[in-house]
Amino acid sequence: MREHSEDYPTRRRRVARLSGALGMLLATLALQPAALAFAASSAPTSEQGPPTVEQDLRININEAGAKELTTLPGIGPSRAEAILAERKKRRFRRPEDIMRVPGIGRKTFTRIRPLIRVR
Repeated sequence: MREHSEDYPTRRRRVARLSGALGMLLATLALQPAALAFAASSAPTSEQGPPTVEQDLRININEAGAKELTTLPGIGPSRAEAILAERKKRRFRRPEDIMRVPGIGRKTFTRIRPLIRVR
């Protein structure tokens, strides 16, 4: 029988850690079908060029209403209202500026980044 360099509990922890990471990756992908579909369908080719304003399906966070903002993953009615309040104080100049809103951190921003724009 072959000897293993690590004991059973150590191997079990390693497998659990890898399983957890894989589960998180799959959950993230399952939560973002719109982002994946957008990325796959709207990738500009050399003959298309960049999308026009009419073709750009991303949400303009400087013009969107609360109802439209709630379609973003992780943004509910209260966060949508917080976005509107922050926008009223000072418009967003870059997509990253949405992280000024309380409750929207780097994790939420990473999920919604492919779905938002400012112009």
